[in-house]
Amino acid sequence: MYYSPQTFVPDFDWKDLVERGDVVLFAFPTNEDAEGPAEQPKRRPCLVLDVFELNGIKFVELAYGTSARTKANTGYEVRVGHTASCHAAGLDRPSRFVCSRRVIVSINHPGFEGGEERGTLIGRLDAPLVDRMNDVRARLQAEADIKAEARRERREEQARWQREERGFLERNRASRAANTPKRKGGLV
Repeated sequence: MYYSPQTFVPDFDWKDLVERGDVVLFAFPTNEDAEGPAEQPKRRPCLVLDVFELNGIKFVELAYGTSARTKANTGYEVRVGHTASCHAAGLDRPSRFVCSRRVIVSINHPGFEGGEERGTLIGRLDAPLVDRMNDVRARLQAEADIKAEARRERREEQARWQREERGFLERNRASRAANTPKRKGGLV
């Protein structure tokens, strides 16, 4: 019998396993200025906020990951600071995921490809951080629902104004027609 000195590790496709709370490497677009030269974005850790399928294609919603210690984009973030949490998430230093800065991409997006020795799926948030992620997601969804309701109310109000304006013009025409004196031969 043949004995292989290398241990057998089954090959898996991360695309089948990815779920909310996972940390993946993705070339997140950072240069939003259309005037400057387009830099090739570097692969950085991103938090998977959602996984869904549309017309048979799998999509993920990703939050931008950074290790920069700034006060920018605070409030909608998941901070990974403890050493154990960093290791579980596959991070080599404390980082934060800015959930207000997110993008939805296909699971087959070329931004997932890279020449590094690390795979694409690098880790997962631990339980307390998954709870924090869910709180942030709920807050973002609530704000989106509030904005959608405001848009709906605005559309209804504009439609009502148009109906009232149309009714006013019709009433005005009818009253003008009733008040115009008619003379013989139809000429005024």
